[in-house]
Amino acid sequence: MDQKKIGIFIALLRRERGITQAELGERIGVTNKTVSRWENGNYMPDIATMLSLCEEFEISINELLSGQRLGSDEFRKKADENVVGSLKREKAIWKKKKLIDFLEGGGTGILVSIIFSPDGPRKTAALIVGLVMLCVGWFFRAKYERYILQGGKIIG
Repeated sequence: MDQKKIGIFIALLRRERGITQAELGERIGVTNKTVSRWENGNYMPDIATMLSLCEEFEISINELLSGQRLGSDEFRKKADENVVGSLKREKAIWKKKKLIDFLEGGGTGILVSIIFSPDGPRKTAALIVGLVMLCVGWFFRAKYERYILQGGKIIG
């Protein structure tokens, strides 16, 4: 899926209908700024909104995700591509989530174990490692949550 292509397609469909961003937003329950963000390729509509868009424009989800109208021959091919693309994104999201859980859990475990450790250089080293893991985990979690909130758009 190409966010820019989908945005251009939404703008094209809206213009074909002769409606403004505000009118489209009102019909499907979002603001004109949200529609603008979709059309610029900055955000993706959520699943429920995608369904409303497809009903409004009388297109399929597959056509929306492909960013183009599809003939019957293209439809099946694009459907397969969209499913594979979605599965790859889900796998990447799952890997990021596992890394975040490892960093946060490991950092917390190290910090808790320090309570029972004797004082000395090992305790200091463990404290530093635990804090670094925890902070890196928190950083990645914040980045991950922004990624999810922005509909999978990769954030720099």
